[in-house]
This record gives sequence, C-alpha cells and structure tokens, in this order.
Amino acid sequence: MQLTTNQILLERLLHLHPKTIDLSLNRIINLLSKIENPEKKLKNVITVTGTNGKGSTIQFLRSILEAHGKTVNFYISPHLQRFNERINIAGKEIDNQLLNEVLSKCEQVNGKDPITFFEITTAAAYLAFSKYPADFTILETGLGGRLDATNVIEQPIAQILTPISFDHQEFLGDTLAKITYEKWAIFKNNTKIIISKQTPEVLKYIDHETKKNTSNKILFGEDFQIQEENNRFIFQDETTLLDLDYPNLKGKHQLINAATAIATAKILLNKIDTKKTNIAIKNTKNKGRLDKILNGKLREFIKDENELYIDGSHNEDGAKVTSEFIKTLKGKKIYLILGMLKTKSTENYLKYFSDIITSIKAITIPHYENCKSPEEIVKIAENYGMHANVSKSIIEALHEISNEDPKGIILISGSLYLAGEALNLN
Repeated sequence: MQLTTNQILLERLLHLHPKTIDLSLNRIINLLSKIENPEKKLKNVITVTGTNGKGSTIQFLRSILEAHGKTVNFYISPHLQRFNERINIAGKEIDNQLLNEVLSKCEQVNGKDPITFFEITTAAAYLAFSKYPADFTILETGLGGRLDATNVIEQPIAQILTPISFDHQEFLGDTLAKITYEKWAIFKNNTKIIISKQTPEVLKYIDHETKKNTSNKILFGEDFQIQEENNRFIFQDETTLLDLDYPNLKGKHQLINAATAIATAKILLNKIDTKKTNIAIKNTKNKGRLDKILNGKLREFIKDENELYIDGSHNEDGAKVTSEFIKTLKGKKIYLILGMLKTKSTENYLKYFSDIITSIKAITIPHYENCKSPEEIVKIAENYGMHANVSKSIIEALHEISNEDPKGIILISGSLYLAGEALNLN
C-alpha cells in the first residue's frame, strides 16, 4: 500500500523520538517558543485528565456545547483509524492540507532535535487551533499530567479529572498515590476543577492535594449526582434537575461521563437548556467504545444473528465497566477476541471476564510489534479456567466463532489499537 504524504511525514516524526521516554516539558516549550507560542493564543481551554473516560467525556461535552450554538476545537489521542481524528476543528477532522502544513512547520522548526511524537504533534495541534480559533478548545492529556505536553496551557477556563486507576505504571508509578500525584499536578489555581467519580483511595489523595490548590472544585457525588428513575437518566446539582434520555453510548459508566460533561457545560455556559442537552447526550458518539457493529465488512464473516461489539478497553477499570455491560446481554453466549499490548496486564483484564465468557480467541494486534503473543494470552486465560485458543486474525476468529455459535455475541477488545484495526477492516 502506497503511503500518503502525511503518513510519510508522521513516520519521519516518529524517528525524532528520544532513545528513552524522558517525560519533560522542556522539548515542547522550546519548540512552541520557536513557532510563536500558538498555545497562548487559544481562548477558553478545557483540559481533560484521568485514566478512563476521557474520550467519552470530551465527546459529551463537545456535543452539549455545540447544541448550545458554540464552536469547539478538540485534541485527543490516540487515534483509532487515521491520525486526522486527533485534531478536530469546529466539528470536522483536520483536513490533509492543513495537517501537512502544521506538521511540516513543526518538523522544519524542530530540526533534528529529539522530541516525542506526542509532543511534536501536540504542538502541531496548537498551531492548527491558533489558525482556526473556536469558542472553546478541549485538550486530552496523553500521559499523566505533570509533564504532559498539554500542561503548557497556563490558565485553562476549566479542568476535568476523569476516574483514576492503574495504567502506564512504568511512567506514572506503581501506586494510586503516585499516579494521582502525576495526574493532579496539571491542575492550576484560579480555575474550575470538575472531578468525576473516584474510588475512596483516590479521593483521599485528591483531598490531600486540593489543600494546596485555590481553584473551585466540583465533585461528583457531592456537588452533582445522577439517578436512574423509570428508565430515565437524572442529573442533579444544587440549582438544576435535568430529566434526560439515556445516552447513546453504552454502559452505566457513560452516565457518569455524561454527568461530568453536563456539570462542566453548566460552568462554561452559566445556564444550559434541558432540551438541547438531551439531544446532545442522545446523539453523542465515540468510536470503538462498546461500539455495536450493525453493518460493514466484518459482518460478512458472521451470521445475521451474531451480535458484534468493538471496544478499546485495555486496563483494569476498562475491563470492569466493559464486563458490567456484557453481563446485561443475557440469553446468549459471549465470545471474546482478545489482543493486548505487552505493557498491559492481561491478568487484571481477564479476571473480570472469567465467569461470563464462553471462550477466547487470542490474536496478534496487526501492525504492532509491542503486543503480547496469543500463546501467552491463552496461557493466562487457562489459568483462570477459561477456554482459549489462538486465531491467526480477526477475520479467522470471527469465522470460527460464528461457525461454532451462529447466535453468539462477539466482543473484540483488549486494546485501542486492536479496536482501530477492527474498525479499519470494517
């Protein structure tokens, strides 16, 4: 397959990566100063930090703001199918011409200096946003917070903390205290901090850190709550009660993500309209998150009665919320097509599925060298008493499952990269 100009450029940028990841702000600060600090030209910036739920929370918030007539630029990572997904300008993925322009500028100015792929592409996003400003700019942190490339924003209008759990321990630390410290260090004084649902352990660390921070904190469970009544989603805070339809995104955890976005939107807009918010929540989409596949190429390899879901969950908390949703799909057997990176714990992932999965097809994530071998995944699954074997590909696994059970439910999961590959095949 012939690479596009932008793909060749992105490949070159990968080669600028330092020999080891040295989390630091020095490289991006230096580059940004050479391109006239585009990040300082952005207005009404919202940063989103945490372990899980960042992408969905951003999509909910974007939908609500747009439903109220506001323009929104946002930056996310990683992408699922193509790099353009990372930089969204006023509701549309960045076009190839502008992407080439901002990446080329950053490459030219940076020269041969070492810089991580995330840092240089984040600088390119700032440059694109400065050329096409919006009413609000939402930035998702890449790794941690304290030394993340999004931490160069000096005074965001609001900051969101989504649920914190174990992930990227090799960079952020091997305890929740260390991880919370790294995440929390992005939060500034004199802004608004919206804190999503957290475990009691994380809340204890947050309480310690907030004593040093003068910002107003809006906390899930205290300052805003959710309920489910008569098949309705109820959001409530001190001044507002919203009676809403369930979100389009599947899973109980999406109610928490939606509520966090609503609480943030209220701060940004001062007042929100129930009807507009309801439409926004119902219409929010986020690819690769318990994404039910109703049509496309992948359905050609399974029977009509097979249900197929693609989900990018890859850590312990992600596995927990995914398994909770899977448990609601009663009456049919569940089959898991699983591929994972070497840096993720298959043990912590699979323990939530051991009593609900009929069998596992372990595969290699296409085009990724840093993935676990299917044989290792099978061995771990068998230690949990689960039936598992190796398949050569997503398509072969689909064939095998559908032939074995033409009515079964199939879940492709374990990695955002695997979710992206599956969506590309579809």
